[in-house]
Amino acid sequence: MTTVKVTTETRDRLKAMGRGTADDTINAALDALDRAEFWAQAERATAAIRALPEAEQRRRKAAEAALDGAFDGIG
Repeated sequence: MTTVKVTTETRDRLKAMGRGTADDTINAALDALDRAEFWAQAERATAAIRALPEAEQRRRKAAEAALDGAFDGIG
């Protein structure tokens, strides 16, 4: 276990959340941050792919289709 020092204001906010222990609340907040960062990263990647020239987008789609085809029937 590690002690984390927080301000009285932060401690009061954790208590006000009423979601179990402070540890539970911190973990829930970290999970939410992980999800938010995951989706932000996915959106940035999608935007980058959409910004590629049309020919490159077609090449990438063909490569993905070929890879998918290689795995058809496995499992």
